[in-house]
Amino acid sequence: MKGKSALAIFVSKATGFLSRKLGTGAGTQLPGRIALRIDPQLARKLSGELEYGTVLITGTNGKTTTANILANILRISGYKPIHNRSGANLMHGVTTALSSSASLSGKLEGNIGIFEIDEATLPQAVVQLTPRLVVITNLFRDQLDRYGELESLAAKMNKGLREISQGDLLLNADDPLVATLGEGTSLNISYFGISDDRAGGGNLQHAADSKNCRSCGEPLAFHRVYYAHMGNYHCEYCGVSRPELTFSANMLEIKGIQETRLTMEGCGSPLRLTLKIPGFYNVYNALAAAGAACILRLDRDTIVKGIEEYSTVFGRAEWIEAEGRKIFLVLSKNPAGFNEVIRTISSDGKPDKVLLMALNDRVADGTDVSWIWDVDFENLVPHTGGIIATGIRAEDMALRMKYAGAPTHSIAIEKKFDRALKRALQAVPPGGVIYALTTYTATLELRKVMTRLGYVKGYWEE
Repeated sequence: MKGKSALAIFVSKATGFLSRKLGTGAGTQLPGRIALRIDPQLARKLSGELEYGTVLITGTNGKTTTANILANILRISGYKPIHNRSGANLMHGVTTALSSSASLSGKLEGNIGIFEIDEATLPQAVVQLTPRLVVITNLFRDQLDRYGELESLAAKMNKGLREISQGDLLLNADDPLVATLGEGTSLNISYFGISDDRAGGGNLQHAADSKNCRSCGEPLAFHRVYYAHMGNYHCEYCGVSRPELTFSANMLEIKGIQETRLTMEGCGSPLRLTLKIPGFYNVYNALAAAGAACILRLDRDTIVKGIEEYSTVFGRAEWIEAEGRKIFLVLSKNPAGFNEVIRTISSDGKPDKVLLMALNDRVADGTDVSWIWDVDFENLVPHTGGIIATGIRAEDMALRMKYAGAPTHSIAIEKKFDRALKRALQAVPPGGVIYALTTYTATLELRKVMTRLGYVKGYWEE
């Protein structure tokens, strides 16, 4: 590449290096932001050089984990994926990932792009990156101050999908809103979901979002609810029902916060998978990644190996050793996701858990934190022995836990992350566990403290 493209790549690389060297950040967003100002078409030009094209993964929850599992399968398969593994999912982050893997002439180190994409950014991303496959995990009420209501967001996403002239679309059939996407497109549509009726229950959570039929507006009837509003449903008024599953998960065995086992159908003969990441939501993430791998025609044995050897990325049910204790760090950023985290960590039945709860209200978190009142913290309180609230909105979290029934004496407020972490470590005996439940920027800030203390590497180094 010549002229402004080569300059944009050089400046992006230099900015990322300086950002990490000076300790001002991981250099995942700013380099791409500057590069796009120099050459607004840089992402399009670089992605066009990828031999095997690009895969975009979007949705409210699970896109980082899904993208990372798929990237792991591809690496084992012999591909060289380029992807924004840190979760920087705007076009700035994608451009940073591409430019950091490119020479000044535009030659890329990788041959396939795996990019996690912010839901609202999808229309822009499909135009710039021309994906061969788009995966949509779910749509939840998340950051209303930035996205608006779900129907509006879904309409914008579907409009973006119509810009793709050919390719594949993999949708979560269990999410009633996601299952309707792709209408009016020329894409090959496949669906993934759960077929094990032993899982889940019969009633929607109070924080469930997509409860009504998108076709006629009437309430949906759920035969089974697996997670939030995701399940096996139909409309008794117009006859709409969950699409037939292309890839399905059954014979689920959820082993607390340690692992989950399942059998996947739809990729030839059944695949028996063991996930080393906990939670019902990760069944969907692994199923989406495995389904995408099947669409990409990857080897079945490699798919199994890629999933079973995958260990979580920063902040997504991550285990961290610190001062003879363990920290279980879980990103928790909206009602549906938080409720599933609560269900997961409460499943062992053990009381007196020490919680480090970090609530921020930066733009990337959503400036409206009223969503915490829709989380079922009442189900968590019986399993807690102490709560340290931290972050910009620590007082709001402490108040919410008080109203959830936590005794006042068990709640401490420490707005500084380093002091909050120290306090949590002091509250847990050697060999014990701290459960750190954190919003997006709080995850980054808390992990930055742990990097400085030597508990973990910076995520750009891993």
